[in-house]
Amino acid sequence: MEKIIIYGNGDFAKQIYWYFKSDTSFDVVAFCADKKYISDQEIYGLKVYEFETIEKDFKIDNFKMFVAIGYGNMRAREHMFHKAKNKGYNFVSYISSKAIFSPNIKLGENNAILHGVIIEPNVEIGNNNIIWSSTTVCHDGKVGNHNFIAAGTIIGGFTRIEDLCFIGFNSTIIQNIHIL
Repeated sequence: MEKIIIYGNGDFAKQIYWYFKSDTSFDVVAFCADKKYISDQEIYGLKVYEFETIEKDFKIDNFKMFVAIGYGNMRAREHMFHKAKNKGYNFVSYISSKAIFSPNIKLGENNAILHGVIIEPNVEIGNNNIIWSSTTVCHDGKVGNHNFIAAGTIIGGFTRIEDLCFIGFNSTIIQNIHIL
């Protein structure tokens, strides 16, 4: 069983903890946050460590990380992803057991793909994205890095979404669109 640390201590970090706990074989062993953002010393009985010194308690070779910052500060999520990457941590993704995937998709790291998501053939998804419940990413699409795609979204075939995009609830994006 792989042991993971959740980097974040806000609402999304607490939510993703429950997804990992109830729907994966990963073992969440701790939370961490930048020192200035730690207000609670524990979340769900797990200690919250300072990110600045996390590798002293959790050796990089023995633990993986998941950056869990929601859409409220997407640029911070991107920054945190790179900070953890620069320390040498590898990442896990959360992929709901209730999501439907084509077997030939290309998936980066540190992605959260929630319940009811459908990802059709030939889709590429970069790193550090959140794809919320009941979203469909149609065939031959490409999603860049550090994006938030809200619940109920439909993304047409051959659509390209670049980095740091926010796609709102119940959006419909027709085919062959390029979003910067």
